[in-house]
Amino acid sequence: MSSLNNENPEKPVLVAIVANTIIAISKGIGYLFSGSSALLSETIHSIADVMNQALLLIGIRRGARPENEIYNYGYSQERFFWNLLSAVGIFVLGCGVTLYHGVHELLEHSDVKPAGVEQYVIEAILLISLLAEGYSFSVAVKEIKKSADERKKKFFTYLNESTDPSISAIFWEDLAAILGILLAFTGIVMTNLTMNKTFDSIASILIALLMGWIAYHLAIENKKFLVDRSIPDFEMNLIKEILNTNPYLKGYSEIKSIVLGPTRLKFTAKLDFQTEKLFKTTSFSKKFEENPQLTLNLNDAKILNDELFEVQKRIINEIKSEMMNKIPNLMHIELTI
Repeated sequence: MSSLNNENPEKPVLVAIVANTIIAISKGIGYLFSGSSALLSETIHSIADVMNQALLLIGIRRGARPENEIYNYGYSQERFFWNLLSAVGIFVLGCGVTLYHGVHELLEHSDVKPAGVEQYVIEAILLISLLAEGYSFSVAVKEIKKSADERKKKFFTYLNESTDPSISAIFWEDLAAILGILLAFTGIVMTNLTMNKTFDSIASILIALLMGWIAYHLAIENKKFLVDRSIPDFEMNLIKEILNTNPYLKGYSEIKSIVLGPTRLKFTAKLDFQTEKLFKTTSFSKKFEENPQLTLNLNDAKILNDELFEVQKRIINEIKSEMMNKIPNLMHIELTI
């Protein structure tokens, strides 16, 4: 699930969509049996997850379209747009509707039905939901850990620095879903033990607040990339290592970079060449070694300048090739002299 090296970014999203669809149906059936406010909140939670993960999938597929005459750098930034819509959806549907229902149930005084056979059905549904969410979560964690290990980063450091907000979205949504199920289970059990509906309503409110926090977190994550964030330190360090080890470069300046999308980066810099080393690659180098007092006429000077220009162009192309080999998603490189 790496923002730069993941070969199948759709996999964790598709797994999450399938898992949450099954879970939403199961929770809905449980709510019909019990009338539990917390279980209704969890049903809405899972429906919101399915809708939002569908938006993530749309973003991945639309963002993969190639560049054209109108969009010269492709559509990668569409990922950030659809992810932002996903965060808004979680806040409105997941947090807003659920919070309203939870508060309404808390203020409403109604009797609690004694637990019966349906209690076991509800517990079984919550257990199945927990297992499905746990599997989806494990897939996301495995993909993130793999990418973090490739970069030699700690898990949460990579999660925070990733240029693909879908990674953060899947991870935090799945974690929130697991916590939501545990809250719903606790609220239902406590309500049946005490015959007090307050516990169920409070669980519903806590689930809503949990989704509100997730929505806020995801919105902030996507905002970072919609304001032209520079590329991560990991890629920048690889770029600088290539420039620093090139024997023909004296230095570089005017560095600028931008994340054009989760799979598309851009880097620009001005290069300062070592003139003496460049000169040694030209046909005039040997002539000057043999005759240090040699002077160039206008025609020779033009030939020398052309040779130096060709050498610089060749070195720049070699640098670009090396950068692209080490960083496949560094798709736009502008090196000037």
